[in-house]
Amino acid sequence: MNFKIILKSRWIFTGLFIAFFSATLSAQTKSEVITNQSVISLVKAGLDKSIVIATINSAESKFDLSTAGIISLKKQGVHGDVISAMLTKTSGVKASGSSSNAPPAEKPSAFGNLDPGIYFADPNGKYTQLEPSVFTQSKIGSGILTGLTYGIAKTKAKAVLSGPVANLKFAGGTSVFYFIFPKNAGGNIGNEGNQNLWYSNATSPNEFMMVKFKSVNTSKQKIREVVTGSFGTYSGFSSGIPEESKESFRFEKISSGVYKIYFDNQLAAGEYAFIYAGGTAAGMGTTPAQRAFDFSITN
Repeated sequence: MNFKIILKSRWIFTGLFIAFFSATLSAQTKSEVITNQSVISLVKAGLDKSIVIATINSAESKFDLSTAGIISLKKQGVHGDVISAMLTKTSGVKASGSSSNAPPAEKPSAFGNLDPGIYFADPNGKYTQLEPSVFTQSKIGSGILTGLTYGIAKTKAKAVLSGPVANLKFAGGTSVFYFIFPKNAGGNIGNEGNQNLWYSNATSPNEFMMVKFKSVNTSKQKIREVVTGSFGTYSGFSSGIPEESKESFRFEKISSGVYKIYFDNQLAAGEYAFIYAGGTAAGMGTTPAQRAFDFSITN
């Protein structure tokens, strides 16, 4: 047999083998289904979280993202960014493989038809807009305790919302919100037109704080309240919401005027609101224009 024919045949055979092997490997990769245990194995193998996230993005997945499933992932050392990527993957939105602290970003096109406002995003990709509520009153304690303790105990000032619970209720878990700021002059995030509201010029989540309210549900009072200041004979007057009533959050800019809000830890069940931090905390409830974007987190 001619040597050239033999050599050519070997090259053809080798090429076919490589093509077959590559196709087989590709098929195996595509058919692989990533589960909670797969993610845990990757993490315990010491892989960087960006690699784990990239793996989640590129493969089919079948995750258990119930409350128990998320808690189990956390106990196994899975980073919050990875869990966020799993949640985003499950909701049908492709996550970013970035190694930043922010969870995967939404595609800007997802917000093209949404009005300016604050939105809660559920795992199924549904966006629910928070409606601003009015502070119905501000109240100051009687000062009896301050008198009995000769001024040592403080009298507290509080801002009040009607009702023991908010109208909007969201299930507990990994909570994600979006701020969509207006691009036109005179608009505002409450989507209420040119009303010269106290948050109408806000352009960043940095200008807001998240506050946790105390729910009061008695025969005499059915309200939500938060301390906004205190007065003591020796300490004088101080205004501002106490740190224990605030919930810290992180944010990532998605596009012009669009920001993703997320948390290092899950929000506990309770009453919350986003409040414009540029307002005077001690004066909450004293002017009709003041608003709180309130909601409840349930178990």
